[in-house]
Order: sequence, then structure tokens, then C-alpha cells
Amino acid sequence: MDISGFLPGMPGTSPFPFLLKGKWVFGKNRNVSFPFSRHILVPGGGETWEVEQAGIPDLEEALREAGRTRRIMRELPRSRRSRILENVARLLEEYREPLAQRIVQEVGKPLSAARFEVDRASTTFRTAAHAAPGFGTSWMPGDSVPQGIGMTGLVERIPRGFVLAITPYNFPLNLLAHKVAPAIAAGCPVLVKPAPFGSLTALTLGGLLLEAGLPPETLSVLPTDIPGTLFLVDHPDVEVVSFTGSDVVGWSIRDRVPRKTVVLELGGNAGVLVNADAEMEGLPEKLVAGAFAYAGQICISVQRILVHRSLFDPLTGGMIKRVEHLEKEGSIGDPGRDGVLMGPLIQEGQAQKVWDRIGKSIGGGARAMTPLRREGALVHPVILAETKESDEVEAEEIFGPVVSVIPFDEPKEAIDRLNRSKYGLQAGLFTQDLEHGLAMAGEIDCPGVFINEIPTFRLDHWPYGGIKHSGSGTEGVIYAMEEMTRPRLVGFRSRKKEV
Repeated sequence: MDISGFLPGMPGTSPFPFLLKGKWVFGKNRNVSFPFSRHILVPGGGETWEVEQAGIPDLEEALREAGRTRRIMRELPRSRRSRILENVARLLEEYREPLAQRIVQEVGKPLSAARFEVDRASTTFRTAAHAAPGFGTSWMPGDSVPQGIGMTGLVERIPRGFVLAITPYNFPLNLLAHKVAPAIAAGCPVLVKPAPFGSLTALTLGGLLLEAGLPPETLSVLPTDIPGTLFLVDHPDVEVVSFTGSDVVGWSIRDRVPRKTVVLELGGNAGVLVNADAEMEGLPEKLVAGAFAYAGQICISVQRILVHRSLFDPLTGGMIKRVEHLEKEGSIGDPGRDGVLMGPLIQEGQAQKVWDRIGKSIGGGARAMTPLRREGALVHPVILAETKESDEVEAEEIFGPVVSVIPFDEPKEAIDRLNRSKYGLQAGLFTQDLEHGLAMAGEIDCPGVFINEIPTFRLDHWPYGGIKHSGSGTEGVIYAMEEMTRPRLVGFRSRKKEV
């Protein structure tokens, strides 16, 4: 069992314990195995390790004395919170390579992308470190209205309490950082429920948080099953649920606990609009990267490209040529090798689901512009033409290496097709006329619209969140801190008298 090195505070044996109030614990449910996905690509290869699963007694213990735990975190000076977060950023930089290797082994992310994820996670923690000291305080004069003369208000955002962070497998480090770092900066204790694929990365981050000086009582990382997850969601001492995952599960959580703060970062079928005046140099390569990086297992992966009919042939021709080049140079395959853009999907069952959707679309009249090839969990890049709006490859989140290219004649036609989606997360548009681009961006029904950039682009300090089926609430460090806190007003009367 080579898991690419063990980091400070992290036990080095399998089965791996979980973190309960900052202590490494073996629970009641033994030997829950999570094999990493890369072995599917190499038949007979690969390894298996085991991660302990927390049972209900463990989950109850995590929330015992919740009031005391909340107080410890709330009373932690802002300067110390900031220092802890900065320490985590530094540790992530120090252990970049073993962390990246761990991500590759656990979720099959290509090595270059895994390194980039560690870099981003470090940025996320450092951004939170900078935000913590001055976050959420303001003075409000009362005398802006006559009845307020002599009054002054102090508004401070105070932590809501325990944050339950439920994370997916595809960004096992940085998407967790986007929940944990703001919670610490805002003064909230954290319970982490990681995805089965991704648990070890989450536990590793937990070890680094303890190494960085986080009070141990304020952190638990608890791999658990569905009943255990629902126990945590329902628990009265959990005030905030921050969930990233499928729309079906996310909205069921919101319906289950409507009186809690529930932040949902869900799926999408990101669209790109290519205008007739778009700069074509480098565009096919950019779109191929957006569609097929990490085998499309990104919620803002490029899934629909609406291109002006005059550019359809040169754009698709360029994309096909780029895919052929990636195949020829070995950029599709083993994610552990440098230079690989995409490897297999997380599990063979997911690959089969993607393959079936491709088949249904082709059976309904769509045309594959690249060779259809599949080896177990590895689905080679698929570019489709002549898809219908109702096809699952367009209408649903495909979460695989599939992109549909759709010609249009008028921009309004393309915008309407983009907007009819049940999802709304991020979109991209390409034009050399910035004024026209800004006008079009205002008509696209997504919270994030990028001009001359693909929707897969994200900066960790910018706001990020969806509408419609894509979620509710906003992440991005400062914005997540606002979700995890509430305003408290203290008003006081001075001796100042009306003149």
C-alpha cells in the first residue's frame, strides 16, 4: 500500500482512522474499503486501502458539548485564526508533491491538475487568512434619520455555529478548502463528511489543520454512510450545511432542513457561445481543454458549444485535430504520468452511464465527430454534432468527456438555447467586440459569465454559485464567510444632543 508518503500528524497504516474532535479514532464499523480508480485503467494493477467509517455513536460524540466547542472557536482571536490559516497555506506548499500524488491515487486526477489543485487550496487558505482579521464589522450612524439622533450602531457578523461540510470526489482538497477555510476564518467549528473517494485526502487536510494549530475539539473528519450523513444533517447542533454534489441530493437536503442555512453548489451543463467575430487562434485548443480535462468530471466543464454557423467547420475541425494530437502524444491515459490531460472516470459504472447517454443521442440522430472508444472506465473524448436540446448529453450534467457542438445563425437564438437549460452556473462567450459581449453577458442566465474565456475558469476569491438546479448560496472565501455568519447589531446612545 503505497499512498505516496505520509504527512505530519497522519497515521501511516491501513486501515486509516478518522478524526473525531482532533483525535485519530477507530470506529465501530471496520474495514470499509475504497479502492482508487486508476486500477481500472490497468487491469490487474492498482492498490486498495481502507478508511474507517464513523458510526452513529461516533457522530453523536462529535457533537457532544456543542456549545462549548462553538465557544472555543468563536472566542479564538482573529489574529490566531489568521495565523492558523496561513500555516495551513504554508504546509500545503511544503507538501505539494505528496499531496498531489495522493489525489492522483485516490481519485485518478491527472498529476498536473492535482498539483494545480494543491496550489489553489493553498491560495484559498491564504485568502481566508487575509480576510479573517477585518471581516464583517462596521459602524452605522443613527442620525441619518431624525429619530436616530444620538444613536450609533455597531454591526458585526457573528458565526452561526457548526458547519457540516459535505464534499465530492472530483476536487477532494480545494472544494473542501472552500468550506473549511471560510468556516475557520468566520469562527465556526467544522464537521467534514468527505466523499468515499476522497476520504483520505480530506483526512490528510485534517492532519495539516491540527499541525497548523487549530484547536482539536473544533474539527472532525467523519467518513460515514448515508444514514450517518442524514443524522448529521438533521442534528439540531448543526447550524450550517454546505454541500457540493448532485442536484438531486442537494435539493433533498434543502427540503429536509428548510430552517437551517443550506449552501448548495450543484451541477451544470456549462455552455459556450462563439460569435461570428470570435478570435479563432487557439480557441479549439482552449475548448478541448475545457471539455475534456479530468475526463469532464468538473461541474463547470464545457458541455455545450453554440457556434455561429460560419465558424462551425473550422472550429470543429480544429477541435478534432486537437483531440487527435492528444491521443497521438499520449495525453489520454494513465493520470499518474506528467502531461496527461485526462484519464479514466472515477468508476466503471459512471463510464457506462456516460456511454449509454452517448448511445441514446446517436440513436436519436446525433453524429459522433470523433471515434467512439472506451476501455473500462476510460472513455476517449467525444465530440457530438446534430444533438437535440432534449438529449441527455445536452439537457443533463454529463460529468464525462463529451461535448456537443451546435450551430446558430443569430446570437439571440443561441442565448435562448443556453438559457432554456434547467441549470445555471457559469457560461462563456467569445467575441472581439467587448461592448457587444457585455450586452450579451447581461442576457445570459448564469451567475458567472466569462467573455473570451471558457466557463471552466475560476478564481478562488471570486464569487461562485448557481441558480435553478445548479444550487443556492455563494462560495468564494468572503462570500462563504457571509453564508456562515449572521449580522448582529449593538446600538447605543451617546450623550450627544440634538442641535
